[in-house]
Amino acid sequence: MRGTVDFKAKAHIFRNTAFMLKCGLKCAPISMFLILSAYIAENVYYSVVVSVMFLQTALEIIEGNGSYKEFVIKIGLIILGKLIIDLYAYIDFHPVRERFEIKCEGYINNMIFKKAQQVELACYEDPDFFDNYNRATWLVERGGYKRIIEGTGWTLGSVVSIVVLAVYLWQLDPVLLAFVACPLLVMFFRIKRNAVEFAREKEMTPFERQKDYTRRTVLLKDFAKEIKTTDIFTVVKRRFKQAIDDNMRVIKKYGWRIAVLEALSDFFGEVIPVGGGFGYGCYRLIVLENLAISDFSVLVAAITNCRNKLNQLAHYFTMQQKHCLWVQNLREFLEYEPKIKSGEIIPDEFESLEFRNVSFRYTEKKDYTLKNVSFKINKGESIAVVGHNGAGKTTLSKLMMRLYDVTEGVILYNGINIKEYDLLKYRERFASVFQDYRIFAMTVAENVLIQEVDENNISVAQKALEMSGVADKISSLPEGINNLLTKEFDENGASLSGGESQKVTIARMLAKQFDLAILDEPSSALDPVAESKMYDNLMEGTKGKTVIYISHRLSSATRSDNILVFADGELIEQGTHEALMAQDGEYCRMFTLQASGYREEGEDNE
Repeated sequence: MRGTVDFKAKAHIFRNTAFMLKCGLKCAPISMFLILSAYIAENVYYSVVVSVMFLQTALEIIEGNGSYKEFVIKIGLIILGKLIIDLYAYIDFHPVRERFEIKCEGYINNMIFKKAQQVELACYEDPDFFDNYNRATWLVERGGYKRIIEGTGWTLGSVVSIVVLAVYLWQLDPVLLAFVACPLLVMFFRIKRNAVEFAREKEMTPFERQKDYTRRTVLLKDFAKEIKTTDIFTVVKRRFKQAIDDNMRVIKKYGWRIAVLEALSDFFGEVIPVGGGFGYGCYRLIVLENLAISDFSVLVAAITNCRNKLNQLAHYFTMQQKHCLWVQNLREFLEYEPKIKSGEIIPDEFESLEFRNVSFRYTEKKDYTLKNVSFKINKGESIAVVGHNGAGKTTLSKLMMRLYDVTEGVILYNGINIKEYDLLKYRERFASVFQDYRIFAMTVAENVLIQEVDENNISVAQKALEMSGVADKISSLPEGINNLLTKEFDENGASLSGGESQKVTIARMLAKQFDLAILDEPSSALDPVAESKMYDNLMEGTKGKTVIYISHRLSSATRSDNILVFADGELIEQGTHEALMAQDGEYCRMFTLQASGYREEGEDNE
């Protein structure tokens, strides 16, 4: 999602407004109709019926050009119209509007969430993606969708009112239309101002993200210990201050342009219509003496209201244009096509997975992370992938699950290129535990099952917790398996240790129906004794399954059917533990060093 966007060319106000209206029609059509019609009715009632028609009727009676009966009838109709407008407004602005806003917010967020699930993992490592994502969420966070619906209603109401008022002025004197048309130029200046403001906001986005990161760093528990025990917060504050300074620089850069455009908007929107229109009316009334006082009064009211409505129209039109820039962000985010395309084949039960001459490098890097890797995994095997940090082990797991596509070579599932499989169905064949696992602010059962919990599947979660070795800890919680984890939303939520949290994520894997499991550093938070017990439980819980253990610690390797040894992105050795020890190569050296470390640790504990 890299690259800049020419919003002036692409953020078309009518297309983007139509997009939002289409969203409104899909999620709440009746509510949207009521809201729009209420805006139109209210505009026409106050701008035309009350301000002009009522005044004209009253003045005609004073001048003897109308009957009192006509006046009473019109007053009655105006009062009745007022009651209807007030009732309509109450229905619109309370239950209808609230339901509409909630439905729209949910509908738009669901579109964003769905697209976020579809984009490839590489997007989450791209700052441009996060900038685009942030701008896409502006529409919801800043209430842009509500303002677009409101702006559409006010615009339609203003247009109807202006047409009726223009007819009144045309009947009085066509020249008057020239004065009240000046506010139309306001649209031009405000559209220009919106483009400048949007460019300013776009340039400020990275700095806003830096400020947001600072706020989250201060508040999140994950960073609390480092902040309290080190001087890192000095660096964080400095970056926060730098982000503020950068924002001020951007504001100064665009500020004078915005001020000039606003001054021009005020001149054409206020000075010319009022000064010119009223002056011309006075000239006809006083100098030419060809305009009646009643007509002059209607002229003043009509020009005032027409001027106000044109200014209002310019305001809402240009605000609409600004909000449509947010819609454009949303649409471009939603229209983004993931580079990892799904195939059509539904994968059968797992038989084999083969890497054939696979090389891979991340987009932003020149060097290859994996180089010409070839190996084959067969059904029921347990595989240990070992090597030092940075050897390419985690990248290997991402390629297996097609979170990335290979740069060169091919990966075959049951002898077929994995690109030909339905992406979601293919990934469903895997269960995984990642080294950067996450615990959600949900119940223990929901964290294990990763889906809605009911009486039919809660026993599956309980069994998985027992197999992962954390069932005793969970049963000690006040609400057991239904206890909330983390204190994000509930002060009674449980805070688990690193090892306990890791066991919960292992239970998450064991609770899933899978053909092939990938465990990336599954014991990183465990001591050697707990690690050994965990592997015993895993071996028991994954009998008959294909399991890949990725680790720089070698306790899993001795239990595996095959060991893949990686160094600098290359597969340098493979075989059983006994065979590799006999080779006296890299694996033998690593194992000997780790074994001596465990022995020394045991002696120290004695």
